[in-house]
Amino acid sequence: MEIKEYEQVTTIGESEFLKCNMENISYFDIETTGFDRESHSIILISLGKFLGKNKFKVKQYFADDLKDEKEILYKFSVDIQKDNIWCSYNGMAFDEPFIKERMVQNNICFTSPRYHVDLYRIIRPYYKQLGMERCNLKTVEKYIGINRRDKIDGGISVDLYEEFLLSKDKHIKDTIMLHNYEDVLNLPKIHELAIKIKDSNILVRKDCITEKQLKYLRVLLRKNKINLDIQLNRISKKAASHTIEYLLKGENNSDELVNIINSSY
Repeated sequence: MEIKEYEQVTTIGESEFLKCNMENISYFDIETTGFDRESHSIILISLGKFLGKNKFKVKQYFADDLKDEKEILYKFSVDIQKDNIWCSYNGMAFDEPFIKERMVQNNICFTSPRYHVDLYRIIRPYYKQLGMERCNLKTVEKYIGINRRDKIDGGISVDLYEEFLLSKDKHIKDTIMLHNYEDVLNLPKIHELAIKIKDSNILVRKDCITEKQLKYLRVLLRKNKINLDIQLNRISKKAASHTIEYLLKGENNSDELVNIINSSY
């Protein structure tokens, strides 16, 4: 396996940086040999963390051979074991469950960060209002003015890795690593956009909480003496339904409520 580390200067608005406590968030992305997490392998993980407001460090764990998967997973698990929040783009649907399953398959004891900020789930309800045709990562990057050096996509990286296993061509390896590196390097800027969207008083999601849900949810929160720092009138119907269900079960952990709301879209 190979581990590479990079430090990059990045500029994030001070209010956005402080509001979401970006300095304590781990940004991550993976590359795999396919989509079946039970039979396919993770061949690359990139982990990004801030070293102060404007310096961003990306650490990459690359499997030079398929048998290296266990080692890169273990190294990654050690580096993230004390973290409470991780952030991805569509990682709740793909990266997180894939990582957890591969940890199990490799007999590694792993506890993921408690909170997952999935930027895709925040941006998706608003992307058409923002004038974007799609809500994939590269479209969002283009929207905020990011120009990538990388020219491939995740699907191509699967084929490239198969070529690399046969040839051990360093150029192929560097191409795959650059792709995943930029995926993570750009996440803080996308996070900044997501924060602005959540704070916007202009954008309104089509699947917004109903008046009936909002009224009932507020009653339940008052009854349980819970004060959430969230604009409840802007959450989705799905998030409202999950939150109400949680409260009706007699649960009242405010941190868990925030997690439920942020996990639903």
